[in-house]
Amino acid sequence: MQLKLLTFFVLCSLTVVPSVFAQTSTPFSRREEKRIEIREQIAVKQAEIRQRLTAVRRERIRNYFGKMIVRLEATIERLEKLITRIEARIKIIKDKNEEINTTEVEKTVSEAKATIVKAKTELANLKTNLETMLESDDPKTSFKNVRESLKTVITFIKDTHKLLVQTIGDIKGLRVGDTDNEE
Repeated sequence: MQLKLLTFFVLCSLTVVPSVFAQTSTPFSRREEKRIEIREQIAVKQAEIRQRLTAVRRERIRNYFGKMIVRLEATIERLEKLITRIEARIKIIKDKNEEINTTEVEKTVSEAKATIVKAKTELANLKTNLETMLESDDPKTSFKNVRESLKTVITFIKDTHKLLVQTIGDIKGLRVGDTDNEE
């Protein structure tokens, strides 16, 4: 009988499997949950920092642009004064001696006026389009765009200056000099 009972218990223990409380899919532990929260907080802080830096960069671009506008407008104004003085000098030369041909010099001065007008219009367009250039999320590309636009204005100003230098040289060549001192 003892043998029967023993076999019965052995068979029962083999057939009846004790229930195991182990979980097959483990949920996140508390540490992993905290890590995820911290990562999200870091991402939010990084986004805020990026936005502040972008705003600072935009402000720097605006300041740079403002200073360049002041300089370029002053240069354009000086060149316009120079053009008026050259035109006055040409008029004086024409009045003194009608035989001197000043058409080439006048043509160069009119070209200089045209390039100054181009520079002014480009500068005005730049002023109106500055905010649209700065709307992009990448300040680096917007700064490149602003610089390229300013370079076109500077090119017009340089061309005008070259034309005026050429004109001044031509005016000096027009003057025959004082005939009173010749012996």
